Amino acid sequence: MYVVTNRIDVPAERAAAFEERFIGNMRNNLPKVAGLSRATLDRPVDENTPYKVTMEFDSESDFETWRDSEAFRSAHGRPASAAPGNGGPATEAPKAEAPGTADPQAAAPRAVTGPEHHIRIETFEGGRA
Repeated sequence: MYVVTNRIDVPAERAAAFEERFIGNMRNNLPKVAGLSRATLDRPVDENTPYKVTMEFDSESDFETWRDSEAFRSAHGRPASAAPGNGGPATEAPKAEAPGTADPQAAAPRAVTGPEHHIRIETFEGGRA
């Protein structure tokens, strides 16, 4: 099993829109992902704690195939109507920049602050009907 965990910072005023879009993407895209056995979305309980997404793949190569797929790009893209400046919320993490151009503070590791508390709000189980 190969487990991938992402932490996604979402401002409180954008949380509802983020959850709706993310859960929709999970329901529409994840059933098509070969080798994905489970995925979860966890809402933070404490202020200033990021959302947590965990995906469990059968193997690292299954994850790499997903990461390199059109389905991945579709799930992680932002529709033009939702882009900042078009009246939509910015609910996605910033895209990676070319080496040497990223803000050094943005790339800094998070300080260890103790346990994080989350509430599970969505689970995808691979192979379910």
